[in-house]
Amino acid sequence: MAQINTLSVIDSFYRKNVFITGVTGFLGKSILEKLLRETSNIGKIYVLIRPSGDKKASDRLDTEVFQSQLFDVLKHQFKSDWHTFLANKVYVVEGDMTRPQYGLQPNAFKQLANDVDLVINSAASVDFREPMDQALNINTLSVKNILRLCKCRKETLTPIKVTHVSTCYVNGFNQGVIKETVLPSASGLIVQKDDDTFDVESTIKALEDKIQAIYRSNADTQKQQKQLIQLGIKQSHRHGWNDTYTFTKWLAEQLLIQGLNKQNLAIVRPSIIESSISSPVAGWVEGVKVADALIYAYAKGRVSIFPGDDQGVLDVIPVDLVSNSVLMASAQLMTEKGGFHIYQCCSGELNPIRLKDFIAYTQQASMAKYKTLPKLFAGKPQASFKTVDPKIFGLYMFGLKLGTWLRTITGRLLRSSKAQSLMQKANTTASLAMIFGFYTAPKYRFANSNLQSLQALFSEKEQRQFNALADCFDWKHYLQEVHLPGLHQYALADKGLANKTKKHSRKLKAAA
Repeated sequence: MAQINTLSVIDSFYRKNVFITGVTGFLGKSILEKLLRETSNIGKIYVLIRPSGDKKASDRLDTEVFQSQLFDVLKHQFKSDWHTFLANKVYVVEGDMTRPQYGLQPNAFKQLANDVDLVINSAASVDFREPMDQALNINTLSVKNILRLCKCRKETLTPIKVTHVSTCYVNGFNQGVIKETVLPSASGLIVQKDDDTFDVESTIKALEDKIQAIYRSNADTQKQQKQLIQLGIKQSHRHGWNDTYTFTKWLAEQLLIQGLNKQNLAIVRPSIIESSISSPVAGWVEGVKVADALIYAYAKGRVSIFPGDDQGVLDVIPVDLVSNSVLMASAQLMTEKGGFHIYQCCSGELNPIRLKDFIAYTQQASMAKYKTLPKLFAGKPQASFKTVDPKIFGLYMFGLKLGTWLRTITGRLLRSSKAQSLMQKANTTASLAMIFGFYTAPKYRFANSNLQSLQALFSEKEQRQFNALADCFDWKHYLQEVHLPGLHQYALADKGLANKTKKHSRKLKAAA
């Protein structure tokens, strides 16, 4: 029997008003660009942006969003009409996601609630070692504003639909095949209420009490920050998560699921988001992402060993596929009554790549392309990248640091700088391993049968136009011909890269 196509992204967004958070971020930009380029008959697009220093929200929209190379295709399409087009489509909401009602006046908040049909929440702090208070406010408690928005809407209007961007890694330390469901914490410490909900309010209250205790016990800001970072790490591990980011994102899912009574909600969980595969251009990426941190450190000669399972599946997904999954999930929500769905946008089921092959393809490209990618590679790589069994990595690093320390002492006596460089390399390896080791030795495999079934509901034309499935590309070609050149052309072309890289390094040191 032929497939009956019942959904359309284009039709679903027709004259609908959308409110997007996180548009200054990597994924948020991609979602906004896709909406503007592919859904020309959409109504208004409201974007929440926080003013920064002397910069107004509208200035940030222009400099941090629309000046991104991602929008070059659209600018070329509209030419002199570009600014007129934007003025009729995009409306800035100047506010802060962590303040009650985004910091808006009551009338402005009520007007927003009555005008929007859909909220796409892509805002988050993707810092694995964020201080606990900041991570909780940004990633978890901020979603209460979405619940307030939904409750503030007139009862005579159709309910606001919510598409929330989460992460596959909310599944924490759970192992095996991870389906598109709500799993309990691996620790079992959070009490389950029913199939999909848990007692997170008491968990959040306990975290807030610990945060307040740190505030009271230490007035020194720097010491407070260190204690709050350690609190995040300790509580995340205790409850069953690898890091503060994924723990607080799981808590946010729970607040939304319970606050919306499992209705009018789609949760999209991407795995590790990397550069675009094709749309609007191949290789577009911003900053240094999870996998890129290792690639960049290796390219600069700062890392040559890492804990990992060669046969483990490293789940990476191009950003344009994630944006498409968000739009398809939203289209489904807006055409149905109620509805509660979870989708995992990942590569592990349809197009898995082993860590061993990911490394091999990257190393092949590094040897062949180091001259053509000078912003990425400091020169011809002098060492191969090797993985070490996570079970013996600690012992390996102890031996390496001991040997390096002895060489450093000797080097100082001989006035050699090489030994100091080796110690820096060892410290960088240890810091990166602590943060990213969980992702390179996976004991899980993400499934996405729900997303596959969702995509099948669209026409063949829209399935191509909004494809979200990872079986559309070859890994060797993607890594060697798309991703690495994309890092060089887009991420490393960023004028602020040097500052971002320094900031990233400081975070690693702070976490060590």
